[in-house]
Amino acid sequence: MFRGSSSLALDSKGRLAIPARYREAILKVCDGSMVVTLNNTKERCLWLYTVDQWIMVEQKIVELPSFNPEHQKLKRFMVGHANDVEMDGNGRILLPAHLREFAGMTKSVFMIGQGNKFEIWSEDLWVARRAEWLKEVPDPSAITLEMEQLSI
Repeated sequence: MFRGSSSLALDSKGRLAIPARYREAILKVCDGSMVVTLNNTKERCLWLYTVDQWIMVEQKIVELPSFNPEHQKLKRFMVGHANDVEMDGNGRILLPAHLREFAGMTKSVFMIGQGNKFEIWSEDLWVARRAEWLKEVPDPSAITLEMEQLSI
């Protein structure tokens, strides 16, 4: 559902205007109800889901055994930091201050569609990480069976 990228600005209250090209779909699918949470990897970005997509993800996370330390960490980060957000009449959502702080967001952000969700990055961090990733030499042994089966 969500693809492409956008350079955006947070306003002084920490609100982010969802790009117009996504607003109608978001309203249709979830009436503007969304969930923002921490990324579950080592990256300092946020993940933004429509509430219907989040419910599916959250259910899978909650069902993981809590005695596994990695599962417990995932629950703490993703479920424990999940915040419900509502798209207002101007297509904006308020990113909670503690999540903006985690992701190093001040003014300029970069939003990247990931199919079922968005990643939201501090634009400076996004530019730096993208440059690092582009310098990496691909490791042929890291290509998974799923990746090999993709057809272009």
